[in-house]
Amino acid sequence: SANAGVALHCGPVRIWSDALHNERTPGFSAVTPDILETLQTHPDFNNPNVIFYTHCHPDHYARNLTIQAKMSFPDAKLILPEREFPDQLLLTGERCCFSLLGLTFDFARLTHEGAQYAAVPNYGCIIDDGGFRILIAGDCAVSNPELAAFVGNSRIDLALLDFPWVTLRKGRQFIEQYIRPKHLVIYHLPFAENNRWGYREAAAKGAALLQGVADIRLVQDPFQREIFD
Repeated sequence: SANAGVALHCGPVRIWSDALHNERTPGFSAVTPDILETLQTHPDFNNPNVIFYTHCHPDHYARNLTIQAKMSFPDAKLILPEREFPDQLLLTGERCCFSLLGLTFDFARLTHEGAQYAAVPNYGCIIDDGGFRILIAGDCAVSNPELAAFVGNSRIDLALLDFPWVTLRKGRQFIEQYIRPKHLVIYHLPFAENNRWGYREAAAKGAALLQGVADIRLVQDPFQREIFD
């Protein structure tokens, strides 16, 4: 959708992660009314089974859009790290694990990037789809040892990480040493028209410096589709 907003297809199960937010922060993008209208019927987004948010910052989450989604898709399971709705699943404590629709969702609280946001509840997630493991770190602080402990010795088939993980040397070293994904998606990038600080170019340059990951893709345009195996 925009920034770190994605729809994941795991077989018949469709998962929205940080997909709905309409407040644009400087240097980034948001879900515009046109994107929202398309999203509601787009084949990659329609009829989600699970909607979750890594944290509730406005560049990841909008309550009003989530209310609309709940009305449109009442059967979707909603997971948030703050109590927003009476019928949601609440992320709390250091770890939470849910088994939903044949998938396992393992959440871990990971310190948000930036000292001023350290107290914000931010949760990373490892989704296990029959042994195919997907890591989403939210806005986890780059090279945070909490993430290394969360991943442990587990194989990560697909990792989705914010772009500073490849623009910063310490982030690249952390990926090479601890995450070691088969596939890597770099996102939370602005659309071309909002790229005022050159984040898209910096991400491409940083990704080219990363060693040991054969498949690296930048997801930065509305409704961009990628397929992994």
